[in-house]
Amino acid sequence: MLLQTLPLVLFIVMAEVSIGAVSVLVFLDWRNEVKRGFLTSYALIYLVLAGLTYWFQQGFSTAPLLNTYPQLDHNWTGYQSLPLLLFFLLLIPYAIFLFLDKTAGVQEKSESSEEGNAEVVAAPVAPRKSSALRVLRLLSGVATVVAGFVTLFVMAMIYRPLGGGSLGGIFTVAGFFAAAFALGGVMTAMWLGHWYLVTPALSGRPLQFSTTLVLVAVLAQIIFFIVGGPNSTYANKAQTTTPAITAQATPAPKNQVKPADAPVVAPLGATAISWLRVVVGYAMPLILGILAWILIRERSFQSATGMLYLVVVLTLAGEIMSRGLFVGGL
Repeated sequence: MLLQTLPLVLFIVMAEVSIGAVSVLVFLDWRNEVKRGFLTSYALIYLVLAGLTYWFQQGFSTAPLLNTYPQLDHNWTGYQSLPLLLFFLLLIPYAIFLFLDKTAGVQEKSESSEEGNAEVVAAPVAPRKSSALRVLRLLSGVATVVAGFVTLFVMAMIYRPLGGGSLGGIFTVAGFFAAAFALGGVMTAMWLGHWYLVTPALSGRPLQFSTTLVLVAVLAQIIFFIVGGPNSTYANKAQTTTPAITAQATPAPKNQVKPADAPVVAPLGATAISWLRVVVGYAMPLILGILAWILIRERSFQSATGMLYLVVVLTLAGEIMSRGLFVGGL
């Protein structure tokens, strides 16, 4: 059963990462506080990620495949592919406009030192004026984010029956958005931290902004877990008891480690994995994210980037466990 649902878990996580990362990138572009090189580089990387996500969806999460699972909401399965395709296609002109607009992102100016010929990099300043390319770029970026949000909403509605009936599944739907900003936000924040290692004169505001988004998203996940309960099909399934079957022990053959009919016991149950997910995916990222936020305030960008590395690993591991529990009962 795990092998059957593993592609669904990977697709959900890929969609959350790509949509969340692109959304934070567009927000940073709108705020005009990061360099053009960062925007163009990661717009291209996220374009590849979005293309892989759509390709994965076409192979493992199409409407006919999802309709084979009776627990899902089949009224929404046919609407998943189109907004995800639009998300990928609209990201193409956004990346193109970024490459064409030479004034995109924050600009730096150099001033000559009075004591010598060495150049001193001044504080970054915003582009002089808005341009037609910037307007087109932001419009395409906003359209890309909207398409991504629609994709998340449709995905959430498809899987909403698995999360129980708390307020009509509103916490399940909101959980998809919170996970997207937690995963995509920390991914972009971690990449952004590397740029401070080579351009330390940049303002710390964009890194602090993206880190704040991650902290808010993780806090929202914790609140949804507390209010909505465990988001797991294992937790929501009715518990059935089966009579224990005892059999007379028979000597195992010499070349067999244990009897063929011996029960296979998992090292960790669903409840234990659920709480492990809380520790790994929520508690530890929240603590390390707060430490990273404080380090950013102190302009200790190298240490903050190291913290964000750990948050990336923990949030990914926690989300994979979370979605594994979520769809594991299909």
